[in-house]
Amino acid sequence: MSTDRHKLTNERVALFPLNVVLFPGGLLPLRIFEPRYLRMVSECLRADEPFAVAAIRDGSEVGGFASTAGAGTLARIVDWQQEDDGLLGLLCEGEQTFSLGEVEVEPDGLLRAQIERRPIVVPQAMPDELFWMTELLDDVLQHMGAPFKRLAVTDPSADHVAARLIECLPLPLEEKQALFEIDDAIQRLWRLCGLIRPEGCD
Repeated sequence: MSTDRHKLTNERVALFPLNVVLFPGGLLPLRIFEPRYLRMVSECLRADEPFAVAAIRDGSEVGGFASTAGAGTLARIVDWQQEDDGLLGLLCEGEQTFSLGEVEVEPDGLLRAQIERRPIVVPQAMPDELFWMTELLDDVLQHMGAPFKRLAVTDPSADHVAARLIECLPLPLEEKQALFEIDDAIQRLWRLCGLIRPEGCD
């Protein structure tokens, strides 16, 4: 497997279906207890590799199998600890987006997927007329507290503002995935703006 995380390659990685949409740069806290995902965590930490996160289209996060969206984001474990209740607590960070290929089910139920990494996009400047969304993001992150408030940055790009708001706001999962599938961050912001302010974004 290539060690160049930014190169377009075909890879097989563990797939974690979740009721979330994760973007590059986003944070994803998880609490792990299923044996299949404990194995996934062990493998990822040992090999210093990410796992794939994709939004669930049908099924559930716990037990059984779930079908997912056709695109998602690689997540890397950046911190972990044993919780007081015995569960394994993780903090993961989104890396590169991918398109999903063939998915196989391993004997313990862990999904292993063929993926193709998508090109990394050049961040775009935040439009002046949507600057209020930057202020909204700051308020949301401060309200959420640790670890999310660390995502508040000065002079954020349109990509950062759109991604963090989509991750954090209580939007339907299908809408979040639809926004994820929009390649252009400015277009993504305007569609998101229409959801937040249906009366108009001016």
